[in-house]
Amino acid sequence: MKPRTSPAPQPFHSRARLHWARALSTAAALSATTLAAQAQPAAGPGLQVYGLVDVAVGRFAGPAAGINAQDRAVTKLDGGGMSTSHWGLRGTEDLGGGLSAQFELSSFVRNDSGATGRSDALPAPVNVAADPVFSRAAWVGVSHRDWGRVRLGNVTSLLFLNAITSNALGDSTVLGPLNLVTFIGSPLTGGTAWANSVVYDSPSIAGLNASVAHAISEGQGGGNNAARLAYARGPWAASLAWQIVKKNPGTFADGTSPNDTRAWQLAASYDFEVVKLFAHLGRIDNRGTAAAPLNVSYRVWDISASMPVGAGRVLAGYAVRRTSDTVGPVPATVAGGNVERKVFTLGYDYFLSKRTDLYAMVMRDSTQTRTLPAPPSVVSAQGTSFAVGLRHRF
Repeated sequence: MKPRTSPAPQPFHSRARLHWARALSTAAALSATTLAAQAQPAAGPGLQVYGLVDVAVGRFAGPAAGINAQDRAVTKLDGGGMSTSHWGLRGTEDLGGGLSAQFELSSFVRNDSGATGRSDALPAPVNVAADPVFSRAAWVGVSHRDWGRVRLGNVTSLLFLNAITSNALGDSTVLGPLNLVTFIGSPLTGGTAWANSVVYDSPSIAGLNASVAHAISEGQGGGNNAARLAYARGPWAASLAWQIVKKNPGTFADGTSPNDTRAWQLAASYDFEVVKLFAHLGRIDNRGTAAAPLNVSYRVWDISASMPVGAGRVLAGYAVRRTSDTVGPVPATVAGGNVERKVFTLGYDYFLSKRTDLYAMVMRDSTQTRTLPAPPSVVSAQGTSFAVGLRHRF
């Protein structure tokens, strides 16, 4: 809301509305900055300590990877409902002539238990280790105002960055429909961060910027490659990300499947001021492994919206992942959705301040899963989850 142009003092209720409008605008801007922080340099010379702590209490119908027909709802306190809790250090040094050195170290935190990382190690036959301390980010690089930036180390994947910066529910992997159908329990491999990466980020030219990434194999397969092109000008934004993953996972950050996959994702948004709309189209191709080749393709799409209401935002999102190919059957006890998964989330995010918000969300998860025992059959499952949470940035 714009302030009145009259020099006369404003009534209290007008000043209150103006205060909350400014608080909301500041909080929304900070939220967007937080989502993109994994790809941004430090704001200025020196060292910065930053992070986010998020906790949700609710009744969850099934695991984040997808509900199955045998799941029963569980009431629990869960760390990271709307954003995965984390803390980190980042810094930059001015080297002169427009050149600077930068670094970032960032760790996931399970604040419901105090453990580091996001999950414990998976036993055989998967044999994927738990997240190491700085599994969210661990890189050093150099940046030039005219030439762009090069980063070396453990870096957020470009596909994950594309998703979390272009949907209404941001980086949530517990309640966010797009992230749930794309990264959690899906055939996609590569996880959310790539170790041993070399990444180039171009400078922004007329609202257009690009990134390319390669994760060196180091004996764990054929390595990973990715590219992203993004444009933002005024109310419009659009981006396209593409990746090929052949590197076998070492930790949860790298995913939990050794499959050879290829994926792309197209994102677009428009801010009408009264509501901001987002949409995605994508595809995941699962080519299996050398020992067990596959040819299964999934289509992914979603729409979401963010609408300012009072001192907060109404958030809504709906995402679908579906295949028309025949998939291998799985035991009825595993997470569902190997044929189709649909997730719908609706809720309200209320800003107490520019750094602290309260949220209440309801999520409907629907899956179709080709299950064992023989003969395999497609089983449908549905469940509704509820959660309220508190998120604080520092």
